[in-house]
Amino acid sequence: MAKTKKHRHRYGKKEFLFNFFSLIIVIGIGLYFGYRSIYYYTKQNEIHNGNNQNLGDVIINSNRLESKEDGLHRDEDGYFFKGNVSNNYVVFANRLFRIVRVNKDGSIKLISNDIVSSFMYGDESSYNKSNLRVWLEKTDNKYSGVYYNTLPNPTNYLVKTTYTEDILEEEKIKDSKKKYSDYITTLSLKDYTLAGGKSSYLNNGKMYHLLGLSKEKNNLYVEEDGTVSEGDSTTGYGVRVVITLKEKTVSAYGNGNIDNPYTINLSDSNYINSIVKLGNDYYTVYKEENGLLRLYKNDYIKKGNVIVKQKYSKKINEYTLNDYNNISRYLNNDYFKSLSYNNIIVDTEFYTGELGEDGEYKYETIYKDKTTCKVGLLNIFDYHQDNNKDFFYMNTSIGDMQYINNEKGMLEEVEVKEEKPIIPVISINKSILKYGKGTIEDPYVMG
Repeated sequence: MAKTKKHRHRYGKKEFLFNFFSLIIVIGIGLYFGYRSIYYYTKQNEIHNGNNQNLGDVIINSNRLESKEDGLHRDEDGYFFKGNVSNNYVVFANRLFRIVRVNKDGSIKLISNDIVSSFMYGDESSYNKSNLRVWLEKTDNKYSGVYYNTLPNPTNYLVKTTYTEDILEEEKIKDSKKKYSDYITTLSLKDYTLAGGKSSYLNNGKMYHLLGLSKEKNNLYVEEDGTVSEGDSTTGYGVRVVITLKEKTVSAYGNGNIDNPYTINLSDSNYINSIVKLGNDYYTVYKEENGLLRLYKNDYIKKGNVIVKQKYSKKINEYTLNDYNNISRYLNNDYFKSLSYNNIIVDTEFYTGELGEDGEYKYETIYKDKTTCKVGLLNIFDYHQDNNKDFFYMNTSIGDMQYINNEKGMLEEVEVKEEKPIIPVISINKSILKYGKGTIEDPYVMG
């Protein structure tokens, strides 16, 4: 039987090239659509999580526009949050803010989530001449910009916020023709009203100043229930900070909720608002200067679980070590000796000037007097988060009265012989902190 001869099919050059390029095209198509799938999946994840996206874009893309309900609204100036929203939290420079609006140029206006100090406008109702502006913004006053100086390189991240001193007349706002701009300011009447006022996220149960005036040219403030009222310029209400982030601000992560806020990665940083653990005590950094960190204790002084209360003094309202009945004597002797870490505490200058001297309430008067010691108290004009209440400040008032802050966020005067809880202040060299991230979960600790 004859065997059949098997023939191998030989590809010609043209056929080989055709198959080769067909394969390349198929692979290319697969890579292209695979890349697109991954790209858009990643983009959606970035929008959802706030990763590597401009914060303004993330806010706009993550919220449905509303016309009547609580949420993100649109106007001729951009986008703004209105009502009781819960997804507009931002962490910037170690502190918590709420997003007020995204301006049409892409910049983002923020307000501090809570009060950062409590004091009075001063002798005049004009914001531009007030204690608030001098404290918030860097001006030609050599003591100005307390809050401004707590931020790491503000001009790298902020643009100036435009504001006006509008007039409230019978629940209607009369626009002021004069416009001003600062890097740091406070909440305007117009922004408070636009957000929904007492029915909005800006009503936090505290009493704080508003930038604006009544028809009678009195200052405005927010009541506990969120109502806007008028008051005297020498009454000390809480202060909330307003800043505007630059257009190209990048959101590192987060979704805007309180438990996962948008968090801005900064190329500059400092220790302000960081948590430090010394022994069993936790402190917050509120000032960084010349290699030193100034800290206030996160809780009242306690013996066991019992809060220690002390009189400021028997008679005088001066913080002095020469008076055996003075709170300074207790803090710099009994309390200081009780601290296991007292060897790292350094001497610090504390300003003790009287506020309200000769009937004036000028910011600069606190710098007229000072004392040096190991343990002090917060100054009225120190930057501090509004967590604890009812403790004595170091600043003196008139006669036998002394300043405290109350649970409403107001500055209040009490007699020096009343007993109050104590929030001590100390200073340490920042070089001794070797480990930690400065959070409550992972505080800075000594090496």
